[in-house]
Amino acid sequence: MGFFETEETHQFTFEAFASYPFYTAINRSLVQQALAPLVTRPPDATLTIVDMACGTGAVTRLIAEELARRGHQARILAVDPSADALQRAQKGLEGLGVQVDFFQGEAGDLPTLVHDADAVFFCNAIHLIADKRATFRQIAAILAPGGIFACNSAFYTGANVESTLRFSRLWIRRAVQWLRKAYPEVQLSREAKAIAMQWLTPEEYGSLLKESGFSRVETLQERVVISLDGLRDLGHYWLFIEGALPGAPLALGAAALGTTVYQACQELGMTEVPRMWLQIIARNG
Repeated sequence: MGFFETEETHQFTFEAFASYPFYTAINRSLVQQALAPLVTRPPDATLTIVDMACGTGAVTRLIAEELARRGHQARILAVDPSADALQRAQKGLEGLGVQVDFFQGEAGDLPTLVHDADAVFFCNAIHLIADKRATFRQIAAILAPGGIFACNSAFYTGANVESTLRFSRLWIRRAVQWLRKAYPEVQLSREAKAIAMQWLTPEEYGSLLKESGFSRVETLQERVVISLDGLRDLGHYWLFIEGALPGAPLALGAAALGTTVYQACQELGMTEVPRMWLQIIARNG
C-alpha cells in the first residue's frame, strides 16, 4: 500500500480506534448500502466478496454479519499488507460461520487471488494509496460485470468542518509545544508529507473512478461525532502520528498527542469533535 511497517508500528495500531461504536456505525452504513444491490443475485449463488486493507477484521465482520442477515452464502477474501493485522483478524473472526480466506498482499495482487468478484470493499484506507487510479483499475478488472466497489475515508477534502479545523490546528500546535518542552532534542521534519495527508475532494474521487471504468458512482458525506477518548486513540495510530508530527519517534508522538488532546478540547470548550466521512459506492461496467 505504499508504506513500510516495522516492529515498532505494530505497537501503534488502528485497532483501538476501530473498536468505537461510531466507527462501527459508519462502516455498517456503507456495508448495508453496498450489499443492497446484490439482492438480485440468485438465492442459491455463493457470492465472492473482497475486503481490501481489512486490518484486524472490523469491517470484515460487518460484511459477514450483513450477508448472514440477508441470507446470502458467500466467500470473503480478506486482504492486507500486514501479516500481524491478518493474524489478529483471523483470531478475531474465528467461529463466525462464514468462509473467510486471508491473504497478505495489496491491490496489485488481486488478479492472482480472485476474478468475477461480486463486491470489493476498501474501507478507511484508500487515502493511503499514492496511485489511486491504478488501484481503481485493478479493482475494476477483478469485479464481475455489475459488481460493486465500496470505499470510504475520513481523510479527504471536506472531512473537517470549521470547528474540527480549529480543534485539529490547536491540537497539533499544543502537541508540538509539548514535544519541544519535554524533548527538545526531537526534530520534526518540515519537508515530510505523509501519504495520509494527500487528500482528494469527493468530486476528484468520482472522476478517478469513472476514468477507471466504473459507470455509476455515488458519493455521500455522513457526519460522525468522535469522543475525546476516540481522538486520543486515533493519536496513537502510527500513520496519524507520522502525518501530524512527521519526524517524531512514534512513542513520543503518541505521548504528545495523547496528552494534549484533552487540553485542546478544554481550551475550545469542546467535549467531542465532529468529522465528515466520505462514503463511495461505484458499479462496474
